Amino acid sequence: MAEGTCFVTFTVNLQGMSVDRALHGDNPAKHFGGKAHGRYMASIGAERMYGFFRSEGLKTTTFVPGWEAEQHPELVRAIAAEGHEIAAHGYAHEDYTNAAGEADLLAKTHGILTDLTGAAPRGWRAPTGLLEHETLAALAGLGYAYDASNQDDDFPYRLEADGAPGMIELPQTEILIDAELYSRRATHSKLRKWWREEFMAAYEERIYVQFTLTPRADFGSARASRLAVLKDFLDEIRALPDVRIVTCAEALGCIEDGTLFCRA
Repeated sequence: MAEGTCFVTFTVNLQGMSVDRALHGDNPAKHFGGKAHGRYMASIGAERMYGFFRSEGLKTTTFVPGWEAEQHPELVRAIAAEGHEIAAHGYAHEDYTNAAGEADLLAKTHGILTDLTGAAPRGWRAPTGLLEHETLAALAGLGYAYDASNQDDDFPYRLEADGAPGMIELPQTEILIDAELYSRRATHSKLRKWWREEFMAAYEERIYVQFTLTPRADFGSARASRLAVLKDFLDEIRALPDVRIVTCAEALGCIEDGTLFCRA
């Protein structure tokens, strides 16, 4: 077993109707009935999920789309007030590959979140997982410190070569994103098994580990039964020696003090 600390971050993509609007536009008929999963986030999903975090004393990094922040400003303020880090997640679930007005959208969401919380977000995640060097350069120009979109390493790395001097990538892993598994109809037991296998292998090597949760009804973790799975898994992680749970912003501090490895 490797020595040292295994750093773990729990992140949330605060996705609700921004996803549905990106798929169906403003047609209200598409936002009701059996496919109205995005409405769950604001009706009960976020309330239950952040209540769980409160009871567990767990602080997350929450990636917020600008449009969701406009629709639910009190929710975003409440999340920030409870000590969760607020980071940016695009404006309305657009992809960032030659998107028209990309820099304007980045600046728009940056301003919305800054005005709502009183603090400029330090981190960003691509809404659809797609971005380009120009995206990172624009983020660096706005003062961002990190991106958390890519899945190309086991450890944080610096983004100078990708056009964003001063920024760091905090990579995620597809199998540790609840939406990737629940959208494929994974059962609770399968998710629990896959997450445990992935985490324990990472723990053995003291790899940086990032989980991603979503408070939607379809592919999210805010259903009571799914939070029970998360509770069991969190208890198991916390029982292990040398595990430290940090927000993305705290991970940057650990990189700065040399306790968390970062590739040049």
